[in-house]
This record gives sequence, structure tokens and C-alpha cells, in this order.
Amino acid sequence: MEQMTRIQQNTLRRIVEAAIELMSERGFHRVSVQEVGKKAGICEKTVFRYFATKKSLLDEIIRYRAYASELKREFQNGRTWNLEHDLKLAARLYFQETKAKRNAFRAYLSALDSVDTNGEDFLRDPRELHAFLCDYMTAMQEKGKVRAGDVRLMVRAFVNTLHGYMLMYCLNDDGKSWGDKVASMKLTIDLFIQGFSQTGNSVTA
Repeated sequence: MEQMTRIQQNTLRRIVEAAIELMSERGFHRVSVQEVGKKAGICEKTVFRYFATKKSLLDEIIRYRAYASELKREFQNGRTWNLEHDLKLAARLYFQETKAKRNAFRAYLSALDSVDTNGEDFLRDPRELHAFLCDYMTAMQEKGKVRAGDVRLMVRAFVNTLHGYMLMYCLNDDGKSWGDKVASMKLTIDLFIQGFSQTGNSVTA
């Protein structure tokens, strides 16, 4: 599907967005290719010209929900080399990206039994996020602003925590209970900042 025309690109986007909308509501396995085509306003045969299998459509949804490159760019533009500011910035950007693509996350989460969780498409964004945050934390150690320790483990703990809250957000439709989780998330991030800080001073509200 290389060198697609603009019309082909638009058709592919319509298919993917239709699939995301349907699958985020009903789950991957409960949506047929025929239903995706109807939602996109095209016939089932056209869908199969772009995606030979339903699994290949799922792979495209995983690529669609990519977030790390934009997050990295925004983080590098906004960082101040102040640990509290920068980790809160990273968390905020992460959840902004998640919120913007919530339905795509929900769609592929409904099909984890069909996803290659060791595949490059699935792992690309987590790896990129982990890599640039490791670079940041290493630089902060060199500046004497982050305590000594294994940067990879620090970043893994931080990212895994963000990912856990992201999963709760994507799968939770109860706005009232989500408010409590947001408060818990903010406290957790503050504790990370205290733990990573060279001085261990309390963070501001």
C-alpha cells in the first residue's frame, strides 16, 4: 500500500476510523468487516482491498494510536530541567495523547488475544517513550538533580505507572470514579518526584 493517492489515503483513514469507533464500543471480535465498510460508507470488498484480513486492520489501528514521537517533541520543547516541572509535563502530555486517541486504545485493548505484544508495531511507542525519558533522567543525574541509581528502572517504574492509569482511563466510563483516580495519579507522580529527587524535598501542590 505504498505511494497511495490522496483518495486512497482518505479511504484507508475512513476504514480505520470506522473500525475504531465500532470496536471501541463493542469490541474487536464483535464487529464484522461488513459493518466496518457500512460505517465507512464503502463496500466490504473495498475494505478487503486495503486490509486482506481483520487482523491486518487491527495492526493498522495499533499504528494509528502512535503517540511517542509527538510526545517527545512536545516534551523537549517544554522541559525546563526542573524535575518536578518536567515529570509532571511528561505525565500531562502522555495523558493528553491518550485522551486524544482513547477509542483507538480501547479498540486494540479489546483484541489483545489477537495482538502480537512482542511485535515492533506494538512496542515501538513504549520503547521510544522509555528511551527519551532515560536520556532525560541520565542528563538530570549528570546535572546532580536526580539521585544515583539505575535510570532504566526509575523510568520503567514511572512509565508503567502512567500506563496503568491510562488503562483505567480507557476502560472506565464512570466519570465520577475517574475523578478519584486522577487525584490518586497526581499523588503518585508527586511521590515519584520525591523519590527521584537528589534532595528528596517535598514537591509543591
